[in-house]
Amino acid sequence: MNKFLSLSLLLVISTPLFANDVINTKTANSISQNTQDASSITNSARAWGLTKNEWTKYKVLMQGTNGRYYPTLTPPEVLGINATTLNELMHFAELHTKQEHDRIEKELRFNVAFHEAAKRLYANEPIIKPFDLTPYTPAFVK
Repeated sequence: MNKFLSLSLLLVISTPLFANDVINTKTANSISQNTQDASSITNSARAWGLTKNEWTKYKVLMQGTNGRYYPTLTPPEVLGINATTLNELMHFAELHTKQEHDRIEKELRFNVAFHEAAKRLYANEPIIKPFDLTPYTPAFVK
């Protein structure tokens, strides 16, 4: 009985210590998660040329009907569509225009490289070979 009492007393005394460790661990994990979330928000905002506030506004907009109407639009497009002032509208229009310009420039540069590689690797073949159109021709045209 004495051993049981000693063990019970030890558990009662040490439980707040263990509980405190659990609380501190949860707090540390929460702080760590918040730091990661803030870092993720900053990285996402930066990737689109947005401020943290603009990114947060975009995320809120996408939780509503914008998420259903515009699931494939870029953040600047969504923010521009939902702009409430002329300055906001112009800011997001210019941001989107610059991003699209850069994207298209990269795609065209790659396209030129593709055609150069195709000429070098397959000099005697057309890039698109002729193919039989018969399966796609309606019966009444024959």
